[in-house]
Amino acid sequence: MVTAEQAAGEANQAFAVEQNGINLIPDSERRGHPRELFWVWAGANLILTYIIVGGLLAVLGLTMGQMLLVVIVGNLLYWLIGYNGIPGARVGTATLVVSRAAFGRKGNAVPSFLSWLTAVGWEAVNLVLGTFALYSLVEGFGIPLGVLGKAILLGVLAVFTFGVAILGHATIVFMQRIFTWALGLAMLGLIPQVLSYVPATAPAAPAGADIPTFLIALTLVAAMPISYANCAADYTRYLPRNASGAAITFWTFLGSFIPAVIITVIGYMAAREVDLTDPIGGFAPILAPWYFKFFVLLVIGGSITNNFINTYSSGMSLLAMGLNVSRPKAIMIDAVLATAASVYAIFFYDFTSTFIAFLSLMVAWIAPWCAIYAIDIWLRRSRYDGASLLSVEGGSYRYVNGWHGAAFIAWVAGMIAALACTSADMLKSPFAEKVLGGADLSIVAGLVVSGLLYWVLAGREIAKA
Repeated sequence: MVTAEQAAGEANQAFAVEQNGINLIPDSERRGHPRELFWVWAGANLILTYIIVGGLLAVLGLTMGQMLLVVIVGNLLYWLIGYNGIPGARVGTATLVVSRAAFGRKGNAVPSFLSWLTAVGWEAVNLVLGTFALYSLVEGFGIPLGVLGKAILLGVLAVFTFGVAILGHATIVFMQRIFTWALGLAMLGLIPQVLSYVPATAPAAPAGADIPTFLIALTLVAAMPISYANCAADYTRYLPRNASGAAITFWTFLGSFIPAVIITVIGYMAAREVDLTDPIGGFAPILAPWYFKFFVLLVIGGSITNNFINTYSSGMSLLAMGLNVSRPKAIMIDAVLATAASVYAIFFYDFTSTFIAFLSLMVAWIAPWCAIYAIDIWLRRSRYDGASLLSVEGGSYRYVNGWHGAAFIAWVAGMIAALACTSADMLKSPFAEKVLGGADLSIVAGLVVSGLLYWVLAGREIAKA
């Protein structure tokens, strides 16, 4: 006979549908070690996006030294992502539920909606990129595919991606470990081939970027870690309550930092030799023909592993908004919307580049939000009232009709500061152009303004509480 305690302990098993959503994970279901976070985040970051970023750094004219400085400094923000995951272990719930303590029970629905919208958008982008890569791979083997074939490939990727997300946390952790080994070894194989290609042309070293261009490059790199700020605790909430906060931060940081730096450097080196306007096809002259197929598989695998994170966390954000459905049903809603957007992008209008540029502007909300969330963790020493976080009325975090004025003042001010300091293609701020000389300080401005303002406005109030 299976006891209640045994049943609880088996509730989060790989390849069984996870039953928990944003509820507090009981101690009987918590196990593991923070080191498992290395695989979760390494798998999620073995992606084509970093090659694109590296290529852009080369286009901006950074020297090798400038590029390395930008890549290392920008990706240090993954330490902040690791820090943001600590409350997941302490209280046992998702990131956008913990943030109710800062924004209030009702007010938190606003960042939860933006978090969900951003995640669903990236799900669609990854599906589109993965489908096109898979399409080119199949045709490379001499198998002709028409519109129907492309639709089937999209369906295969969607079913696999959303299927794993529906199975849930334990399955994602298991799959990320496998993908990390496979994709990591394949990515390492790129290094000698890219380096061996360099002496063949011996290009002149770039003159170097001026300060505004250097800051644009730094913001470009930093945007990647910041984009994960809204989901860190989703993957720590099954860890034991007394799991080391330093270990949570370290393993999250290490798993993200290593692939981010290596792949960005590869992209930079390759872009100095060949045209990476097409970040997949551009590698064809560099790689051995047989290895190029592995590279395409790497792109496909990376889009899948990154979407595991996007899809699972988008479901958490949807539940944090207050939608009264189960976690698997929330994932299914995301699946329908993201797949529909992918179909439109693939078969009717290729808006992928525009959409990615739009999603990049979402940094304007997430960087200030991240600062408020991190300062709130620091002020409360990661101690949260779980019952109040899930209370309909908000409990200790009710504030004024469920809205915390201090957080929203700090958030809006940070967003204004971020937008004022942006030089993104879709929005070039007059302040950034005229006062900052075209430099992009949007992430720094958003983090600093919102963080400091929230500390000033809410610090004493939280200390009393």
